[in-house]
This record gives sequence, structure tokens and C-alpha cells, in this order.
Amino acid sequence: MKITQEIPAGVSNCFLIIRRVLLLLLLYALSRYAFLRFNHDLFGKLPLNEVWPFFKGGFRFDLSAILYLNALYLFLALFPLPALYRPKAQRLLKALFVVINSIALAINTMDFYYFRFTLRRTDFSFFKEFKGGVETGKIILESMGQQWPLVLFWIILTILLIVCYGKMKKKLMVIRPWYFYTTRTVVWLLMVPCVIIGIRGGVDRTTRPIAMSNAGAYIRQPIEAGIVLNTPFCLIRSSSQKGLIRQSFFASQEELDAVYTPLHSGDSTGFKDYNVVVFILESFAKPHITGYTPFLDSLMQRGHACTNAFANGRKSIDALPSVLGSIPSLTEPFVLLPYSLNHLEGLGTLLGKKGYHTSFFHGAPNGSMGFDAVVNMLGFDHYYGKTEYNRDADYDGFWGIWDEPFLQFFGQTLGSFPQPFVSALFTVSSHHPYKLPEAYRDVFPKGPEPVQECIGYTDMALRRFFERAAGEPWFSHTLFVFTADHSLSGSMAIPVLYFFPGVIEPQTDPQLTQQIDILPTILSYLGYDQPFFGYGKSIFDGRYEPFALHYSGYYQLLRGDRLFQFDGREAVGEFDDTMAPDMEFMKAFIQQYNNRLIDDKMRVE
Repeated sequence: MKITQEIPAGVSNCFLIIRRVLLLLLLYALSRYAFLRFNHDLFGKLPLNEVWPFFKGGFRFDLSAILYLNALYLFLALFPLPALYRPKAQRLLKALFVVINSIALAINTMDFYYFRFTLRRTDFSFFKEFKGGVETGKIILESMGQQWPLVLFWIILTILLIVCYGKMKKKLMVIRPWYFYTTRTVVWLLMVPCVIIGIRGGVDRTTRPIAMSNAGAYIRQPIEAGIVLNTPFCLIRSSSQKGLIRQSFFASQEELDAVYTPLHSGDSTGFKDYNVVVFILESFAKPHITGYTPFLDSLMQRGHACTNAFANGRKSIDALPSVLGSIPSLTEPFVLLPYSLNHLEGLGTLLGKKGYHTSFFHGAPNGSMGFDAVVNMLGFDHYYGKTEYNRDADYDGFWGIWDEPFLQFFGQTLGSFPQPFVSALFTVSSHHPYKLPEAYRDVFPKGPEPVQECIGYTDMALRRFFERAAGEPWFSHTLFVFTADHSLSGSMAIPVLYFFPGVIEPQTDPQLTQQIDILPTILSYLGYDQPFFGYGKSIFDGRYEPFALHYSGYYQLLRGDRLFQFDGREAVGEFDDTMAPDMEFMKAFIQQYNNRLIDDKMRVE
């Protein structure tokens, strides 16, 4: 059957939708420029080469917010239903487009003013703080009255939105129904993955949906994240987060600090500018390495091996702030919280103050899991990933460059750095789907878990790295640290090893320790002589009884042979008088954690 009617041209209609998305991107870019102009006194005079990365990075967040907000519009505008192309339906679609995006632009614009008080983009915690709609509405209305130029700017953006919306081109055509439905269904099906990719912020399988913390990859100081981000994105991404609740278990700061404080005074024994190399080994949970890591086992016999060590999180993204920043992930992964853009002082920051060259290596595609943003915020100035390795022949096809060649690249590149240097490497090969290079099939022992064969491969890669590095002039002046990113078992047990031949005496240390203790312990070995911030403690620090802490539905604290569990209000499970000090310590830790994240007090002032 043939149908003769006036319908939109298929290709031109698709391009019109794309042009509307591009229009929104342009309006968000104009808003970013206006934001910079409005708050120029907060950022100072920025040359063009420093401003460009903000706009380049901002494109990802703008596109993600636009696609989040306009998913329904895109679904309907391209859906293969003839009724949707009629004038009345098109007017309704235009109204939907204009209303949603004008509201988003209004929120984004009014945040120009509110940013001056908070120095961060508004997220969903704003509505949690101002409970009830009346106060929030009053604040918004008062701000609009005081900042009428911003209201005028928003009106101009809205007018541009309406005027530049555009109309479909129509023509009289003789079509067959199967052709209409087939072509438009194909276009609609192509639209769906494009929207998903844009929302996620990338096409690679290692890219998780971008979060506010990903802005850290484009900035030098936390306040600049406000330029890169946009407020609609921050509201959307934080809406599902529980957030942190300000705690007041202790009435005074003095009383709180007497029980527990994350402030460290530094060492007075004299600073030693040793190089530092930190290995974060993918999935090297303690139960999985026993019998599968002969080389790592040999190093443990020659270094300071902590045999009672635990992870502070359950995901790879939890490891970097824990190991390199002494910041655990508790109720939510730290890097997914808006507080991840606080003023931080990680291992790179602290040693950078001492003139260290700072670098981070990860064989995955650059930007994978947002690692580049996290390590940048922790003070690591140079990032080496799959792009810098630049040999795709060694790509495993899933996660990154095989560990053996990438560790050789790591060793070679370390030799080019000025000393002293601090560098961290995160391995990739012992990860699902647990593949090995063809040359190493059936070479390493297989265990009950498929990861164990891959762990044997990474252990071999470490041995080959050390065979190469031992002949380098920097080797004898370097502290090596080994740990895992997380545990795959319920015990959370992981290896922690400090290795420095000729400096660290071999010993087996059974005291409790955890990932957040690694930064303070490294600084102890160096005799770091300045105050610093860290939620962990050095293994040589006698201020507190050794402890390990993590969150798994509720807070769990290990001290001595005691396991204390806390739901944020009261003890969980068995509790007796001997655990009273554990409860006080747990409350103090939570208060220091929550309140300092909320107040952006995560460094020594």
C-alpha cells in the first residue's frame, strides 16, 4: 500500500535533532564563559592556554547533562510513529524541549552567584541541608532579585533556545509504510547507544559513568572544578547518593581530637629523600596469592611484611584515595562524592613540596575509571597510560596493556626521571575475564579461582621488572611498597609490604594495618618533617592501638582481637563494656571523616 502525505524528510529531521543538541552545547559553553566573567576575581587572570582545558573537559559534562535531561525528548522526537510528526505533537515536543532546558539553564546560571559562597557547584546536598521547600524557594527568589543581570542573561539564553529551535522540512512524498517504519526505526535504534555513550562520558568498557570527581583531570586546584562542571550535571549525579551527615558525637573539637585526629605532626629525625615506588596490584587478595606468587613471597621474606593487613574498600576506585591519600571509602566510594574535589594533599602533593618528580602509571586506556582525575587531585603531575605506551600490539583487548611489557615500560621510564621521584603503578592483567598472553597459556599454576593463574603472570612480570631495575642507578635509593587494590573475599585481607634492601630490616609484622596507613608509613620511613593529613596511622605510630576499618552495610572496626560493628547510631551484634573504647573511637573517626569532608578540611592549614 502507498501513502501520499506531507512528511518530514528523514535525514534532514535527524540532522535537525543533532543541531538542537549542538545548540544546547553552545549555550552551556556561553554559560561557562559567563561564569568565568562573573567570578573572575576568584580565579584571577587566566591565559587562553589555561582556559582551554576547562572548556575541553566541560564538553563531556555538558553533553552528559544534556542527554540526561533530554532523553525523553530524543526518544519521542525520533520515535517511528507518524502521529508524532503532526503540528500539534511537534508543538508539544518543542514545549518539552524549551521547558526542561530553560529550567536547567536557570539553575546553572543562578549558581554563578551561589558559587561565590560555597566555592563549589551546587549538588543535591543543597536540598538536604535546606529541608522543606519554603526556605529553598525564598533563597532562590531573593537571589534572583539581587542578581538581576543573571536573570537577564538567562532570559537571553532562553530566547536563543526558542528562536534557534528550528522547524522540520516537509515535502509531499509517496511512501510505503514499510519504508517509513524501517528507516526511522534504524535511526531511533542508532540514537539509543549514542545517548548512553554520551551520558557515560566515553565509549571504552573501562569508562564508568563520569562523576564530579572526573573534573579533577582538567584542573590544578579544586576551585577550578566549578569552571569545568555544570550545575545540572552535579545535581543529577548526586541525587542518588546518600551523602554524609554532619555528626556531633563529641561536643568540642578538643574532646574529639583527644580520642582520634587525622592530623599528623611530622617526624623530627631528619628527612631522607629516598625515591618511592608504590605497586597497587589488581585483585591480589591475600587468599588468592598464597602459593601463586613466588616472587612476591621472596620479597616478603626480605622486607617489612605486614601479615595482618586489610583493604578499606571493595572496588578498584576505592584503592587510590586509600593508598595514595590515606582517605578511606565508607558509606559511599570517596571518588563518587562531591567532596572528592576538596583541597586534598596526597602522597604526590606532600612529596612534590620536597621537590619530588611525581608520576602515576596504569596500562588501561587513559581516563579509565577516572584514575587520571583522582591521581591529579592527589598531586601526581605526570600520567602514563595506554596512550603513552603507544604499542597496541600489547593490548589485551579488554582492560589494557599486558602487565609484563607495561612493567618493562615502567622501569625504563623511571630511569628517565630526575631524582628524587615518587611513582605509583596500578596493574591490570589479573582482572576478569582473566586472559593471558598466548605465550603464557598453561605456564602458571591454576587454582580453584581463574584469577590465580593471572596473578601468577603478574608476579612473573614483577620479577622481570626487578631484574631490570636492579641494575639502574636509582634502585639502591628507592623504597618499594606493595599492596592490593581490594579483596575478592569477605575477609578484606590483602598483602602490604615495605621493601628497601639495606635500609629496611626483614621482619614479619603481625600488627593490624590497612591501606590508609600506607601514606603515613611511607612518610615515617622518609622522616617527613612537616605536618600532614591522613586518616590512617604509621605502623610506627604509637598514638593509637593499631586498627583496621571498613564499611559493609555498617561500620566495622578491628582492634586487637575485637570486632566492633556500628550502624551510625548504636552497636550492631554483641557488645559489652570492654568495647566501650571501641565505640568512642568509632564515633570519633566517623565525626572526623564526615565533618572534615563536608567542611573541606582535609589538609593541614
